[in-house]
Amino acid sequence: MTTPAALAKRPATPGRHVYDVIVFGSQVSGVLVAGALAKRGLTVLLVPHDGLGAPYVHQDYQFTHAPFLTGSLDKIAPLEALFVELGIATQVKRASHASGLQLLRPREWFELFAELGARSKEVSRALGDEAGEALLETLDAAHKTTAASDPLFQSHPDLPADGWFARWKLKRHLARFPGADADTSLDGKTPQTALLRSLERFAATAEGPLARARSLARLFPTPHTFPGGAEGLFTLLADRARELGVDVIDAEQQIELLVLDGRTASGLRLKRNDTVYRAGALVAACDLQTWAPLIPEARRAATQKLAPLVPSTRAVFTTHAVVPDRGLPRGLGHLGLIETTDAELGTVLFSVTAARKAGQETSDKVLSLSVRVPTALRQAGEPAVQALTTRVWAAVKDVLPFTRQHALVTSSPWTDAPRVVSQVAEPWPTFELSDAATLGITGLTTSTPWPHLFNASRQVLPALGLEGEALAAQRAIAAVEKLLKKKDPLKAGRPA
Repeated sequence: MTTPAALAKRPATPGRHVYDVIVFGSQVSGVLVAGALAKRGLTVLLVPHDGLGAPYVHQDYQFTHAPFLTGSLDKIAPLEALFVELGIATQVKRASHASGLQLLRPREWFELFAELGARSKEVSRALGDEAGEALLETLDAAHKTTAASDPLFQSHPDLPADGWFARWKLKRHLARFPGADADTSLDGKTPQTALLRSLERFAATAEGPLARARSLARLFPTPHTFPGGAEGLFTLLADRARELGVDVIDAEQQIELLVLDGRTASGLRLKRNDTVYRAGALVAACDLQTWAPLIPEARRAATQKLAPLVPSTRAVFTTHAVVPDRGLPRGLGHLGLIETTDAELGTVLFSVTAARKAGQETSDKVLSLSVRVPTALRQAGEPAVQALTTRVWAAVKDVLPFTRQHALVTSSPWTDAPRVVSQVAEPWPTFELSDAATLGITGLTTSTPWPHLFNASRQVLPALGLEGEALAAQRAIAAVEKLLKKKDPLKAGRPA
């Protein structure tokens, strides 16, 4: 593979102006599309645009935009298939790791360790043998709930269906899989399972029975994390895309305008740059709210019909604090859930990671606290966000009584990440899908009102989280190949 030094020497601006495909946005789906199409012989330009593909920097420290929880990445079939195609599956598997999950309730702290024996012993200590065994059985049952829907996804249905005939075919296909939209078995009848069930809001970007079942099943019995969060995964995939020949524009660059020839999307122009980069196909890997303003104003009316399909009024808010080790309570884990008495805030997700300053790891820690709240708070301005931050710290004061006073730096994407503050992008919104959403998981279609412009964002299958992004990437890859009439020479049975 290409060395980091060689990658660093590559220019920040592309050396050509015409490509087969331009992918814009920094969701994982986009870099998967870019890498896969380059591997199949197409020329590809990747423009991160929304700025969420790299950590943001505040007072020289690096911070993630949002929490990133997932199951084992190699167990998500469409994602693993793309990793294998890109030749990066082993690297991703080695970087991703199982993480213990700590549950913090009033007068009750315990950890669901990644190792089964330690987990069983710890749960029995905290809850007693009978209640502990019941909890572990509940987690195992929740993990197995994907058995009801796995056969459906293994059949590769056309999700989402685009057009009347495709919807008719999909309806007939779904009839073969009764019960595929069953809810999770994690019922929330005990305080511990209710706390665990709240993980849903941090693992998927839409609610619903199938979303809960699949997102929670992947987190139990053991969630996985990735170094650097979603930004770390994007960086790893972007480096591989460069090795495959993708031109990747510097993450600080933003698009000024999508270029249309008539109604057909044909290219884009960057801010402070007169060059128009053209391509036979464009792929959006950022939210509609981010790329719709790039459409020339006279042609923008069509977005008004799309926006109601994926509205969002709530999002995950995160506040970070850089603290020395002495500022954290003894026994605090690396990842966990805190039960609060604030009914509106609900559960707080916390994570503890090594602090990075000026690109170097330090001995200090970053404590990140996340909750789901109305996006109206962000739109109300910095005073409202500061008040929310104070409220979050008040909600966890019994668990972290002295931590905030030890903070060296505090930060939040809503006030300190440039693209978020300027409302170019939202790190982790919750989309509200209509009753017409197939299985309660579909949002936008792969096609758009503008020919040659395709969707590959999390809004295509918003309820499925990272799995949905991988499926959206596969659909976009197929749509681009069909449009450009290119064949994959690496696929068995096709001539080179």
